[in-house]
Amino acid sequence: MHKKLASSFVVAAALVGTIVPPSLADGDTFQNICQFPVKVLGSATGAVIGCPEGAVKDGTKGAKMATKWVAGKLGNESGQYQMWFGAILGGPFGIAGGATYGCFDGAWHGLKTGYDKPFTKDSFTFKED
Repeated sequence: MHKKLASSFVVAAALVGTIVPPSLADGDTFQNICQFPVKVLGSATGAVIGCPEGAVKDGTKGAKMATKWVAGKLGNESGQYQMWFGAILGGPFGIAGGATYGCFDGAWHGLKTGYDKPFTKDSFTFKED
């Protein structure tokens, strides 16, 4: 008798307990759960591809900025000889600094965009600033 009463009480509590909390079976939650592995893989792939891509992009920008900076310190930012010396003296430092920054910038961009839009063109490319 006590076993039947206890089992009936457990079944009744389970039924009442399932009614109280909200159901998490809507389409968005189920879709997010199913797409989580795809988003993680898209994020990782975007980071791996974004790292060298960012290094090239920011390395080029760094070289241009360092060349102009050195040329400006030599007297004329747009002078021909100053730009040559700026490219020789400041260009390598700009490439190294820009590439280092670009690795982190590209990886972060790939992680962020690859999670939001996995395996799309936006997660593998940079937009111009």
